[in-house]
Amino acid sequence: MKNMTTARLTFTLNHKKYPCLLTPTGKSTTRIVCKAANVDQDFLNQDVADLLLDLPNLVLAEQEHKLKQSEVIRFRVSSEDRIAIEKRAAKEGYGSISGFLRDLALGA
Repeated sequence: MKNMTTARLTFTLNHKKYPCLLTPTGKSTTRIVCKAANVDQDFLNQDVADLLLDLPNLVLAEQEHKLKQSEVIRFRVSSEDRIAIEKRAAKEGYGSISGFLRDLALGA
């Protein structure tokens, strides 16, 4: 697709700025990336405005979710196993090993 330009925007929530990226991915879709809201996917262009309006709520929900996750589970793996786990987590679309292992263990 020609002339695909990424738009960078920020919004302020509770005196903190949060960055987001919008990149056209086709004639009718746009990829939206906002790490604070845990959003990284394509959306129909007709849904983009509603999502942008809802981003502050998504950030608040993500922050609340992280606060609830206060327990830590640690275990040892070899370097080779860690690399394999990281690769599989990335292949499955996870940004972190912990999210991948949590979903794997809980059957999500």
